[in-house]
Amino acid sequence: MFNRFGFIMAILMATEVGAVETNQFHSGVYEQLRLAVAPDGQITGYYREEQGEGVSKTCSFYLRGQSNGDSASLTTWNVDHFPGELRIQAAGVNLKVEHGNEHPGCGMLLPPAIEQGLNYDKVTETQWTELRVISSPKTYFHSEPKADAKLKSYLVKGDVVGVVGAEGDWLQVEYPGTKKMIRGWISNSDLAVFKSGQ
Repeated sequence: MFNRFGFIMAILMATEVGAVETNQFHSGVYEQLRLAVAPDGQITGYYREEQGEGVSKTCSFYLRGQSNGDSASLTTWNVDHFPGELRIQAAGVNLKVEHGNEHPGCGMLLPPAIEQGLNYDKVTETQWTELRVISSPKTYFHSEPKADAKLKSYLVKGDVVGVVGAEGDWLQVEYPGTKKMIRGWISNSDLAVFKSGQ
């Protein structure tokens, strides 16, 4: 009886270990890093770090790549383009960016170890399939995918959102606010696709 129970437990534990070994990237907020993972493994990301009263220092850059098991080769950019790599870690991801300190504003904020890889823990898991950037000077959230369902909350050019759904010419998006995740519909015409060199 004991041996049979032990055998079953061993199988269950092996199954759980196998599940860990076949980890996949997950969309979410990883400290200063936001990631979106599409069903085909395409990854879009945005790194933003701020420091000082009134945000006197800012380091930000975009990234795009294709997952390959527990790693992904990346292109990162703000003004210039630098290669990078993303790897799955137990508590989140490891981000490596060659010349990462050369992205605008990052020399003062991003540790030199970014060239060997830095770990970022997952803070919030999401269902984002893609990240987009606001391209209009100002765009309002809508409670429904309709022009007459405008809400008071809005975003401005350069803000980055995660896409969770689509209907016609509208995208349902989420924006990590200072206190909570804001969700609503935004016209597709007010959003730009992540393109290296934008």
